[in-house]
Amino acid sequence: MGQAAKVLQLFKTLHRTRQQVFKNDTRALEAVRIKINEEFKSNKNETSPKKIEENWSLGKNSL
Repeated sequence: MGQAAKVLQLFKTLHRTRQQVFKNDTRALEAVRIKINEEFKSNKNETSPKKIEENWSLGKNSL
């Protein structure tokens, strides 16, 4: 699987997990949604495979 696909899969998994973990907490759902989106947007233009892998591992460990 390519890095872009791997990152997109992690993004989707984080959002699915957020919906399960904070199912009945609207404020937490919104806060976590914003945080996930901000983190991915801030690293959107990252080109270093090493840095991308580090960020991916950080996100994966958050699950």
